[in-house]
Amino acid sequence: MTLSTCAQDGFPNSRIVLLKGFDKRGFVFYTNYESDKGKELAANPNACLLFYWHPLQRTVRIRGKVEKTSEQESDDYFGSRPLKSRLAAIASNQSSVIPDKECLQMRFTKLLEECDEDASVPRPLHWGGYRLTPTSIEFWQGKSLS
Repeated sequence: MTLSTCAQDGFPNSRIVLLKGFDKRGFVFYTNYESDKGKELAANPNACLLFYWHPLQRTVRIRGKVEKTSEQESDDYFGSRPLKSRLAAIASNQSSVIPDKECLQMRFTKLLEECDEDASVPRPLHWGGYRLTPTSIEFWQGKSLS
C-alpha cells in the first residue's frame, strides 16, 4: 500500500509499505520509528493509505490518524519475522545517509555472524508498528472505455 505523510516543510511524502494486519481498530504496518516516515508521523499523526489494483481498476483510499501499536504487538510481530529480516531491521538506519552499500552489508554480516539461526533477537526500540484508525474510506471503481 502507499502511505502518505506530511513533512515539516508542508509537502506530502508517499512511499510503499506492507500492510501487515487489519481489524476493526485499523490498519497496521511496521517500520523504523527514526525513519522519515516515523519522524513525520510523530510530528503529525494524520496520514493516508492508498491501495491500487490496476487489473481490477479499483482503488481504496483511507485517511485517518496513526498511533504506535503496543510494545507487545510490535514484539510479537518482530519475533515472527525470519532471522535475516530481524537483523536487517537492526543493521539499517532507514532514511540515513550511508557511505556505501558495503557499509550496510558489513553491519548485517557482522550481526549474522554473532548469532545462530535459533537466536532470540530482541526488537530494537527504534522499530515497531503503527496503526491507522480510519476517519474516512473512499472506494473508486473504474470501467473499461473500450
